[in-house]
Amino acid sequence: MGVDGGLGITTIISYGTTQYLFGVLVVPISQSFQWDRASVSGAYAAGLIISGLLGVPIGPLLDRFGARLLMSAGSALAGIALFGLTQMQTLWQFYLFWSGGMGVAMALTLYPVTFTVVANWFVRKRGMALAVLTLVGGLSSPICIPLSGALIAHIGWRATLMVLGLAQLVIALPLHAVLLRRHPEDLGLSPDGEPLGEEGAKRVLLGLSLHQALHRSSFWLITTSLSLVTLGGTVVFVHQVAFLIGRGYDLILAATLSGMLGLVSLPGRYLFNMLSQRMSAQTLLTVSIIAQAAGIAVLILAPSLLWVICYVLLYGTAYGAFSPLRASVMAEQVGRRAYGSITAVQGVPVALCGGLGPLAAGWLYDQLQRYELAFWLCVGAFLLAAFVLLLSARAQREQTRSAEVEVVQH
Repeated sequence: MGVDGGLGITTIISYGTTQYLFGVLVVPISQSFQWDRASVSGAYAAGLIISGLLGVPIGPLLDRFGARLLMSAGSALAGIALFGLTQMQTLWQFYLFWSGGMGVAMALTLYPVTFTVVANWFVRKRGMALAVLTLVGGLSSPICIPLSGALIAHIGWRATLMVLGLAQLVIALPLHAVLLRRHPEDLGLSPDGEPLGEEGAKRVLLGLSLHQALHRSSFWLITTSLSLVTLGGTVVFVHQVAFLIGRGYDLILAATLSGMLGLVSLPGRYLFNMLSQRMSAQTLLTVSIIAQAAGIAVLILAPSLLWVICYVLLYGTAYGAFSPLRASVMAEQVGRRAYGSITAVQGVPVALCGGLGPLAAGWLYDQLQRYELAFWLCVGAFLLAAFVLLLSARAQREQTRSAEVEVVQH
């Protein structure tokens, strides 16, 4: 099994037991403990923020030592935290195990880490590698959301968390421990699995340093765009099951519809990333963001199940393209030299927005007893993100021209 295939399998479990699972837990946990939606959403928000902040020290460690030990520790911690959640009785315990335990586990196992592995192991074949990783990883929501919904309906949410905790320890942990290695140069190879040679050795340090990246306006514009997308996207994934239940759909159907987003995303994950080897990844990323905004608008206005299915098709395809295209854009912008450190710094504002979005949506629901306003604000966030991304492309072109002029003058 290759690195990208193995990471794809562990991604199914890592995302399935964190981001996708939480949306299915919102209603059962609220009903079990009579906690309001803002309090429940706050645990998820705090976990994302902790995950983003921890990315700053994790990024340099990843660049220097590789992902093997870090991702193995993340899987072990996730399993322990899920076991802890099965015994919780109070809100502070919920925050301890989810925000603390799962927050650290997310920092160690989700796409910011796996994309760094791919960025280091592949250059010419990066689009294909990202397509394989996200194609397999994209099965997480169609497998885990309906499965979690069915398990909760039949055995309860506590037993469901026990089953998912075992999946982390029995499947994800061994794969991380056995399959992952450090950089390809450690094995005498250059990226893409080719012999290192003189040319490969020259490519090892290609790319920007963290200091250089932080002084580029294009980096901050891209970061702003990604933060807005994450804000809107996390609102959808945390609250869409509850939104559909509020529209009259039962838990299992709502979870199944939400899970189908991942299945629909698979063609987008593959096709858009293959296109990125022929077209600008940044242009394709902008298209995917606008399409996600359109998809959420369809969900809000959906008068029937048929229109909800249209939302699943539109939003799912666009969502599938987003994460791997984001990784491609960042790799093109900053190279391999400090990819983990740079994207870790970027992850702080992204995580803050990702955490505050669901929290704000939960608060709006508590005030209005409806999700429509929160979801319309998400549409606005996606459209603003697309506009900012267009500005970043312009800034990048200007910076490239300035660098070329400076080289000629010297």
